[in-house]
Amino acid sequence: MRALRFDRYGGPEVLRVETMPELTPGAGEAKVRVQAVGLNPLDWKLRAGHMRYLPVFRPPPRGLGCDFAGEIVAIGGGATERHVGERVFGSLLPFPRDGALAEFAVAGYGRMSAAPAELDDVTLATLPVAGGTALQALTDDASVEPGERVLIIGAAGGVGHFAVQIAKHLGAHVVGVCSTSHVDFVRSIGADEVIDYTRSDFTRRADRFDVVFDAAGASTFAAAAPVLTERGRYLNTLGTASAAVNTIASAVLARVVSRRRAIPVALKGRPQLWQRLVDLVQRGAMHPHVSRVVPLEEVAEAQRAMQSGHARGKIVVRVAGSG
Repeated sequence: MRALRFDRYGGPEVLRVETMPELTPGAGEAKVRVQAVGLNPLDWKLRAGHMRYLPVFRPPPRGLGCDFAGEIVAIGGGATERHVGERVFGSLLPFPRDGALAEFAVAGYGRMSAAPAELDDVTLATLPVAGGTALQALTDDASVEPGERVLIIGAAGGVGHFAVQIAKHLGAHVVGVCSTSHVDFVRSIGADEVIDYTRSDFTRRADRFDVVFDAAGASTFAAAAPVLTERGRYLNTLGTASAAVNTIASAVLARVVSRRRAIPVALKGRPQLWQRLVDLVQRGAMHPHVSRVVPLEEVAEAQRAMQSGHARGKIVVRVAGSG
């Protein structure tokens, strides 16, 4: 099978499409013919070596890719409702060496969910990590209520553009923060107001927010505190080690010195969450924006665009028939 691999940490140039032996599913696993894979910042951060000191992440040589959509072609055994020929989507854990950016992937039954017939593979591949992070953060972690004011930093990105739509669906007044080139886009997906961060500093606003959701890892709790209400919640997706340390420390401090909360968003990816995302899409409450669909050979170029920090929505890799 063809798979995207890298044998050393580095820039996008280390990525190669190689021919590998096909994988065999074990007990509790299914082999999936991958049709589409949604790219996430985690992919390029892993490739660049940002996770190299965490022992749970297997070093190169290895593959990449978590979010996938495709069709089951083999069952490894064990009790399951899954069956050969079934369309599924889901998300692999990033720790092992074999990723979803390959013609075939093996996933545990608990890492996949049934794909509804009316949603295509590209749409489904956008959902698990980015959509799941946005939905969990706003509903499970922050418990956003109708009428609350929600500020979303990185509102045009993968997580951010889902967050804008979800917050609006929850009945919040949504303010998005993005660059000049994305202002109209963020407004078009439901933001009530849009702040161009190249022209205005949201931390200097006179109004206050019940929730500040940093989907881009571009702020800190201390920076956001002046615009939070007395019981405001600040959420950070922990995109860097420093963001993780800062937010976790702030979570402890905030509970001691104020009624505000700092919440580190650690995604609990699971089929129940993914089905909630499917329901939002089916009801028209959320529309994934796919900026590009690329073959395996163009993932390196796509990752360069993602690393710039100015990507809009999601980039999806069409695996079947690529090349």
